[in-house]
Amino acid sequence: MKKRVFYWISGNNVREPVVSLVVLETGAMVNILKAKMEPREGFLILEVTGSELQVDSAITILKKYGEAEDIPKIIQKDDNLCIDCGSCVVHCPVGALSVDSDYKILLDEDECIGCKNCAKVCPVNAIKVFEI
Repeated sequence: MKKRVFYWISGNNVREPVVSLVVLETGAMVNILKAKMEPREGFLILEVTGSELQVDSAITILKKYGEAEDIPKIIQKDDNLCIDCGSCVVHCPVGALSVDSDYKILLDEDECIGCKNCAKVCPVNAIKVFEI
């Protein structure tokens, strides 16, 4: 089983080795896809892999130290609605959205981690999130 999660952490928990704890206590594999840590807060985009019990246990541990939210994987861009304003490009943490030489917005579905940032900021709702 594989799950992708947004993980927010703040306060003194920023200094805790939470990811190491998850790996050691559950045996789940944790891949850090993106991380931004500041002295008082941070966020990570994690991919947790293992048995259902390992993944569920890993998320339980994560929630002891911060907030964890599942990330859906399927994002679709409606080219008919898109006005190519670029709002989504700026908010994509992994560069799955880009602008081509004709100033058209491109979505690389293989790079997309399903974080929903683009869908939240799209002024014309051209990006849809589908739960898997």
